[in-house]
Amino acid sequence: MRLDRDGSPARELAFRLRQVRADAGLTYAQLAAKTDYSISTLQEAASGRRLPTLPVTLAFAGACGADVGEWREYWTDLSHARVTGDSSVPVPRWELRIRSQAAEEVKPPKEVRIRQVWLRWAIVLFFIASSAVAAVFLLIPSERGKPRDFATVVIQNKVAIGPSSLLEDTTPLYMSSRTISHCARRGCELSGTTMWSGAKVVVSCWAHGERLTNEDLTSSGIARNPHGATSDLWFYGKWSDGRGGYVAQVYVAPEFRGTLGLRECGTP
Repeated sequence: MRLDRDGSPARELAFRLRQVRADAGLTYAQLAAKTDYSISTLQEAASGRRLPTLPVTLAFAGACGADVGEWREYWTDLSHARVTGDSSVPVPRWELRIRSQAAEEVKPPKEVRIRQVWLRWAIVLFFIASSAVAAVFLLIPSERGKPRDFATVVIQNKVAIGPSSLLEDTTPLYMSSRTISHCARRGCELSGTTMWSGAKVVVSCWAHGERLTNEDLTSSGIARNPHGATSDLWFYGKWSDGRGGYVAQVYVAPEFRGTLGLRECGTP
């Protein structure tokens, strides 16, 4: 049965139960054989119709080889969110750990990071030493309409689900060599540039490209979600190693969308 995520605790738990079963490669019959629960009970737990009990949840996850301690914590957080009506659904500990590991993998060696820190301080000192007038001309469009040379944007790698939820995407964002979607499958992903919400990117221009949305169009009530965004604008920026790539504007924080006074890519 298809599961449409709507940001509710029951649907989020069901979504991740389905993930852990798929990762383990187990059928419901095999799960039932490894637990004290029937196939129908396990299928109901992953249906998303209601939050399953803690024992069923732990038996399901444990049979798939997952850490039952982390699942106990996640179930408790979801149960609390259901009772309080909190629209901010918690993210499980194992997913946070995966994101942290991904961020560590893209870090440059220690010696390179030290050089980068010194370089950043040198740049900061340079701008402090510069006059206020020069800074204004560099960072803000002049009265003559001169575009900005660069801007810093904050990544918001989130998906609008249902009528009101905005949840962190389960996969990281990355920079692309072309202004099109699904570059991981289409050969235009810049390897090693994965990012999660809160990451910052220095961008220098904008371009039109494939029209994207951050909305889960299969979720009920998505048309009313105030966090939904659809745009064909992309920012061009540089990764820490000097490689350049694009980031779709629907995946940056709302206050950083638009042209930001930057020039259009390809124009002088």
